[in-house]
Amino acid sequence: MKNFTLTAFFFLSLVFSAAAQKSPSNPALEQASSNLTRVMMETMGLNEDEYIKLKALNQERLSKATEADKLYADDTEQRDVRLREIEDEFEVKLFNMLNTRQVTAYAEFKQKPEANYLAIVQQLKASPKK
Repeated sequence: MKNFTLTAFFFLSLVFSAAAQKSPSNPALEQASSNLTRVMMETMGLNEDEYIKLKALNQERLSKATEADKLYADDTEQRDVRLREIEDEFEVKLFNMLNTRQVTAYAEFKQKPEANYLAIVQQLKASPKK
């Protein structure tokens, strides 16, 4: 009986730990990622599966960019290098999931002001965590 109780306890602690890791650490980041992904979906003509993948990519990109912005707050040159690396990683992953028409639409989208993810990072930095 003790083994069953211990096993059940460890199993539940693993489940709660996994659930805690999945919850967004910053609701503002989650909202910004959703908004950006929604606009990209409409512009690029993505289906639901592509939307889900893109949203995960955008969350990863914005999260990394926010961290880099904090980490290199005193070194703008290093920060800019890291932000460019993050953008390049994002685009490689994005282009692997898009077709030619969608890549062309992304290139057009990137010229719009709402595509400026650095501005989004600045907004996230200004918004308080909940």
